[in-house]
Amino acid sequence: MASSSDSDWERLPLNLQESILLLLPISTLLICKSLSRSFLHTIRSPSFLSAYSLRRSRHLDDLIFLLFIDGILDRRPRAIAFLPVRATWFRLPLPPSLCHIHTSNGCLVVAEKFEGGQFVSDLLSRTVTPIAPLSFHSYILSLVEDEASTDFKIVSSSKNVIDGGILRPSDCLVYNSASRRWESAGQFPHRYAMLGNAILLNGLLFVLGRQPDHLLAFDLKTRMWSVVDEELPLSLLCFHLLVFEERLFLVGGLDGEELTITKIEIWEYDLVEKQWGRFSFMPDEIFQQFCGNGLFYFDTVDQLGIVLFCNTRESIIIMFDMSSKIWSRAPDCDVLPKSRKSWIGHALVPSVQLLK
Repeated sequence: MASSSDSDWERLPLNLQESILLLLPISTLLICKSLSRSFLHTIRSPSFLSAYSLRRSRHLDDLIFLLFIDGILDRRPRAIAFLPVRATWFRLPLPPSLCHIHTSNGCLVVAEKFEGGQFVSDLLSRTVTPIAPLSFHSYILSLVEDEASTDFKIVSSSKNVIDGGILRPSDCLVYNSASRRWESAGQFPHRYAMLGNAILLNGLLFVLGRQPDHLLAFDLKTRMWSVVDEELPLSLLCFHLLVFEERLFLVGGLDGEELTITKIEIWEYDLVEKQWGRFSFMPDEIFQQFCGNGLFYFDTVDQLGIVLFCNTRESIIIMFDMSSKIWSRAPDCDVLPKSRKSWIGHALVPSVQLLK
């Protein structure tokens, strides 16, 4: 027998039901689906799924950070995950064949198999999609997910190659899930000692090249690389690019004596004026907590305006909220002993595909 609350809900016009449900995070909608047939019918309707996929904002309640990994040696890999909204840790089982995660986007990851080769996996729906083998001399830069479908692209770079005694710029390849093959996408504009993380903004994939220090952009439509800027702010270590509210930012540690990090700052890049401006910095009190017995290296992972800084040697996590500019220390991870923690540093956001 239907409850009165079910009857009240069903009496609402369908467009009003959808408007209310559009305000909820995917994690809550998954629960709603199991409460009644009416919820299930509305959430799985094509009109609602289409409207939800067009939403530009995502809920922090859905955000999951995969920070550490365990169980690799016995081939039972588990991620140690952190929910920033609830400030809690939990274990997330990973595909048994996974030994390393190259990159992530949304709820998809590009991972390496124990026996070699790569695959793409939705870690929340537990689906695994093999991809065409990538050359040993290449490495994966970025995964670009199409939220309106199940298609995706993977951008990779070849390692520096000596041709006729000359070190030439790296080649770029793009994997298209629709065609299931790797396709040539030209060369980088220069030779770089290393490349940083890649982030997507307005159809361009931004990457930081070091030695020489260039901010690079890759146009996914034309498949052309370009140099956006040839100057970086100060001398930065442990750099990390991120996007928030359609704006481009750079995280870095200021280089002190003997390669020690003396300060952590966040810079914003003005794409029109082509210049960097200081956005925020880690307060001294929190920085001292983060340093422990000295800081020579740290990792950064971000999503939806939440930035996590990890001192992997001390297993200390600092959180920064880009909206409020509030810095805080995350609770210590008690799920796994420090000696067994291995950093992976990725963020997951559930896809609307989970609601189908």
